[in-house]
Amino acid sequence: MTTAARIRTPKNLALVILVVGSQLIAAQKASAQALGHDSIPTGHLANSAEEYWPAVPDSLPHQFVRRLKHLPLRGGRGFMGYGLHLRETYDNYQRYYWGLGPEDKNGYLLHRAIGYADLRWNRHLRAYAELNSSTISGRNGGPRPVQDENKLSFNQLFAELSWPVAPRAHLVLRLGKQVLQYGQGTLLDLRDANVRRSYLGAKAVAYLGNTRVDGLAMWLVRNNPGLLDDARDRTQWLLGGWLSHAYQHRLVTRFDVFYLFVNRDQTLFNQGAGAEQRHTVGASVYYQRGPWNGITVFEGQLGQFAGTTIRAWKVAQLVAYEVPSPKLKPVLTLQGAIASGDHNPADGELNTFNPLYPRAIYYGFVDNIGSSNVLVVHPRADVNLAPRVRLLTGYYRFWRTSLADGVYGPAGVLLLPAVDSGRFVGDMVDAVFSYSPTAALNLQATGVYFRRGTYLLSQPDLTTDIYYGGLRLTVRI
Repeated sequence: MTTAARIRTPKNLALVILVVGSQLIAAQKASAQALGHDSIPTGHLANSAEEYWPAVPDSLPHQFVRRLKHLPLRGGRGFMGYGLHLRETYDNYQRYYWGLGPEDKNGYLLHRAIGYADLRWNRHLRAYAELNSSTISGRNGGPRPVQDENKLSFNQLFAELSWPVAPRAHLVLRLGKQVLQYGQGTLLDLRDANVRRSYLGAKAVAYLGNTRVDGLAMWLVRNNPGLLDDARDRTQWLLGGWLSHAYQHRLVTRFDVFYLFVNRDQTLFNQGAGAEQRHTVGASVYYQRGPWNGITVFEGQLGQFAGTTIRAWKVAQLVAYEVPSPKLKPVLTLQGAIASGDHNPADGELNTFNPLYPRAIYYGFVDNIGSSNVLVVHPRADVNLAPRVRLLTGYYRFWRTSLADGVYGPAGVLLLPAVDSGRFVGDMVDAVFSYSPTAALNLQATGVYFRRGTYLLSQPDLTTDIYYGGLRLTVRI
């Protein structure tokens, strides 16, 4: 609490970088795949459009499922690939949003099926289609807007042109409906709730040796719950660029720099509602030395909101240590972040950081606290309990950066208004048992307890702490 009380402006950031950071669930080893282009087998990825499956050798005739990923066409000059992703989830909240949301003692079920077809006519021409069906059953209050139900839609439907321009240089142009996933999911990610987030527009990618440069021009796609009724959201669009460079260095392994511009015709902050035009610039540094690895992220924001000026920022940090133990494979991690909040709703300046379009659940496994006006510290420990069984445990402690601002959800939407009742929002513990008998099958059980802090206890409508239990089965073919 004492540390949080001193943090008010970016001038203090250098003092807290060593002890705070962000919820960054992707590890150092996974980042190297982002710089490749259809040259290394990827296996299953969260975004199936980025997978690459080479042809199965004739010496492995039993690999029927893998053969579906690479069916040769035109004498081997192209191929066709198919896949299916099934997910069943059981959620039980006691109580939802500290008693603000509908109560459901029996819990509810989320159902999702994603199927895709990938046509690679040759090395230069590709077409990709991904069909999604997401539904919900048994929830009091019905589906939550946007995230729970979309009976049938195309998550992705694009054409891709690709051509080499030099021995180590390659250009790709992708046009159509697609998902975006960059960095550690803090600004642009899949929103892997029951319904994923899609965009419509153009993406250009240049692969230049160890460097990848992406350019984006996109509208957001508005998720509607019916059959094939999604539409372009003319009120939200983005432009930007993202550069990633991989290093062969004894410490620094990757460096990202990025710029994103987002226009929204209507947004809501504690300061009020109005149109928002926000510029975000930032950089990420990935490093590894022996059993240690980490990520540091800096993000700054400028722009206009409802006739006022935007000045906001965020700093994030991860440090992880892989304990030498081939059997248990324990990993100890310290993560955290500090993101700015608004200092004065009447001063003509908005200081609330906006996470733009992040993943669905930002910190932990309860989707309550986002990345606006927050200081979070998060130690974590993961360990193998048995072959293919892993236990993930975490503790989170949340403060408000500014007393003059409220609490925001993961998507940057105002959840609770500013109340001058202390910085401490609450703390949370979670535990996840994950069992993966194969790379295509996963079963996980999750338990969470969120305890209210001073800020939440002072509000009479927030009547209880949160208990959550859930089960999830994922199958990928």
